[in-house]
Amino acid sequence: MATDKCKNTVLHRAAANGSLNVMKYLINHHHCDPMATNNEGETVLQYAATLPATYNNSPDVIKHLINECHCDPMAVDKRGWTPLHTATDYGCSEAIECLLSTGKCDPLAKDNKGRTPLQLAKNKKQR
Repeated sequence: MATDKCKNTVLHRAAANGSLNVMKYLINHHHCDPMATNNEGETVLQYAATLPATYNNSPDVIKHLINECHCDPMAVDKRGWTPLHTATDYGCSEAIECLLSTGKCDPLAKDNKGRTPLQLAKNKKQR
């Protein structure tokens, strides 16, 4: 599968843009890997968690990746961040709610610096 210089796949980009139909097409017809990671270890699911639902249909993409593609919502990147850490850092409340509603995310998971998603949110608010 083709990637950019950061090893993002077209599926990473489709997820970040909330393009659920494009994602389904790529997965079903071009066998794109929904569990692909880029140079930083970021998953397609993490990219889906980066934009608010008002900008795209992030919750639908997140649900599809977890429920239909069996993506692991506890997969971590090189920083030790889960998709919940990423959604929290980006301030995407809809994505946070969606991830937590799956019951498959640990809100107390710590990154490589020992920070939970809640601590990231608190630090972001203080900036």
